[in-house]
Amino acid sequence: MTPDALKAGGAEERGAARPKRYAVKEAFLTVQGEGAWAGRPAVFVRLVACNLWSGYEQDRARDAARSGATCPLWCDTLFTKEGSERMTAPEIAARCTDLAGPGGCRFIVLTGGEPLLQADRALMDAFHAAGFEVAVETNGTQRLTDAFGADPAGHPDWIVCSPKLPAEHIVLEAMDELKLVVPDYTAEAYDALVPRVREHRYGGRARRFLWLQPEDGPRAGQAARTAVAAALADPQWRVSVQTHKVLGVE
Repeated sequence: MTPDALKAGGAEERGAARPKRYAVKEAFLTVQGEGAWAGRPAVFVRLVACNLWSGYEQDRARDAARSGATCPLWCDTLFTKEGSERMTAPEIAARCTDLAGPGGCRFIVLTGGEPLLQADRALMDAFHAAGFEVAVETNGTQRLTDAFGADPAGHPDWIVCSPKLPAEHIVLEAMDELKLVVPDYTAEAYDALVPRVREHRYGGRARRFLWLQPEDGPRAGQAARTAVAAALADPQWRVSVQTHKVLGVE
């Protein structure tokens, strides 16, 4: 073989596509604690990274100022790279199958951080091939088509948007649930997003899942009162309770 052929062959080998690896913070079997699927057994898969907060305590004030979101000031989710594992899509799907328990749970909740920074069509295809229904929890700053492509068959089966920026910055094209964490995020401020929430048959009528979820922590009492008052004032919204915290499960 000539030197030129050797060089070409080496370049081709070096350019061979390697499977994408996703940074997974944790995966565990529990029950969904919030929203339309509250109480349903689910395998939670938490991906590393968020575009609004680094996840580190010392960056809270800086990232709130940088992003314009208040969530860095109170978010209690651990999604930093420490202790995470890099896995391919088939490896994640296999881990979820192992975690599914004796009942064979086939519902995945993909969360973060901001899961759409990593999630893509290949990951959805691996989950669907393993027989899972997939819900994703996103802050709405990433487009479905950018993450998963134009074909809805490669999209998550259920999409929950919990915006942390003003409505004009939410680019998510469609969602199945809109969840606002009160008191910082109010129904009036996100009216423009309501038409993007898909209608589902519920109680014999087509309805949208619109949630007001009280913030946990020092302001929990105030937040609960605010959520209840807002729902009473506009009954298309419902109060969401974090039942996993009531039950004492992860």
